[in-house]
Amino acid sequence: MQKIAPHLYLISPSSLPRYPYANCLLVEDERSVVIDFGAGSDAFSEIAVKDIQIGLISHFHFDHLHCNVLFPQAEFYAGKEEKDTYVKEEAYLRFHGYDIWEEVMDECQRPLYGQVVPLADNVPVQPGFRPIKLAGVFQDQQVLSCGRRTIRAVHLPGHTAGHYGFYFEPEGILFSGDIDLVPGGPWYNSASGDVGGLLSSIRTIQALDPRIIVPSHRRIQTRNLHRSLNQYKKVVLDREEEIYCFLHRPRRLQDIYQLKLAFPHPANIYEEFWNRMTVRNHLKHLVKIEKVVQIAPDVYGQVV
Repeated sequence: MQKIAPHLYLISPSSLPRYPYANCLLVEDERSVVIDFGAGSDAFSEIAVKDIQIGLISHFHFDHLHCNVLFPQAEFYAGKEEKDTYVKEEAYLRFHGYDIWEEVMDECQRPLYGQVVPLADNVPVQPGFRPIKLAGVFQDQQVLSCGRRTIRAVHLPGHTAGHYGFYFEPEGILFSGDIDLVPGGPWYNSASGDVGGLLSSIRTIQALDPRIIVPSHRRIQTRNLHRSLNQYKKVVLDREEEIYCFLHRPRRLQDIYQLKLAFPHPANIYEEFWNRMTVRNHLKHLVKIEKVVQIAPDVYGQVV
């Protein structure tokens, strides 16, 4: 556990903060708060979990949620855009894009993720839909009070539709969630991912101009934040340009899938699925900004 500011601590996994793990925050106050729950049960053994009264969830992905079961007394809050994913399996599947899995994956049935990527013992539950009772939801720019300290919820869509960051204004600290500034670029590969939303969220962070960024899957960032955000954005724009150039003549969707933009060498069937969802999300954006046209149900080309 690392102190970032008075009464504010980073809870990091014992290994690198990569899937199925993620950095989390502890706020000690009149009502103690944990933000996200993916650090692993061994990391949370350092804190008095019975004293945590509020849990804030950045978004509904498994690597930010699995340790919430360690906090039976906490009230959980999440972004209003994703509230149904915590209580309705249909919404959970739809937000992931799993409801169209067979369409995307050429009629191949979807295996359970836990069967494809086994998890360590410090991950207390398995991936998949799991009902989580929410005490309430928050929305963009809502100020959440936990006593002496307030936390501002900042809607940062793109990674998912209801992805949020949390801003500690006096110290200029932003918990940016999965806008994580990793060199490989953003992940926006589900059905609720959105290219335009992600680009807008990067601009939101730049306008906020935090002094410190605490990302979910990387160490704390304090230097050259604007440059890092621009480099992060450039990965998205380069992928989009690659698709656009590939469409100099009309191409079938199956051919565009071969670009493998997110995972050049997919290690499993899920990474291939996410590659294809990345293509689909970029095509939606290119059509929206009128650079690409859908010529037939599975054929796309540049706007002439």
